[in-house]
Amino acid sequence: MAADRPERRPVNAPLLAAFTAAGWAAVVVAAFGILSLLLDLDVIPQSDAGPLLGPAMVVGAAVVLALLVIRIIRTEQPAGLSFVGATAAVYLALLVLGAIGYTLLRAQVIWLLVFPLTYAVSPFIVAAALLAGIAALVGRSMGARQAKGRPRPRWPWEDPSDE
Repeated sequence: MAADRPERRPVNAPLLAAFTAAGWAAVVVAAFGILSLLLDLDVIPQSDAGPLLGPAMVVGAAVVLALLVIRIIRTEQPAGLSFVGATAAVYLALLVLGAIGYTLLRAQVIWLLVFPLTYAVSPFIVAAALLAGIAALVGRSMGARQAKGRPRPRWPWEDPSDE
């Protein structure tokens, strides 16, 4: 029975998660730019928020995504649960980090409630969260492929004997 199952290989989950989160952050920056141009909106319209609140939110959410991808790979979580979990976690992380950051900038506690309510339906937050779910699925599938011992995909012109 053990011979029927493919050999399991260790997966470097932290490295894979770091690349997944970095790729997600790059796609989010591009998506924010495209959405901003198409919708003629600022990502964070409050001028007193400063230039670092948005990037800080994305970096914090990238850390959350990386930790989730590590967990997804190590526990072999189902695809649907991985997508929904990563989407929800990054959505909440962006709102909470933005609320904390803007509250610290404004020094008014009411922004802990107002900021998340204001940005809950923001196309930027929703797009970033959905992209996080997709990134989690990509990281999960790459981890599963590596764990099953399958070789990496190759271009037609690559020579397998080069490695």
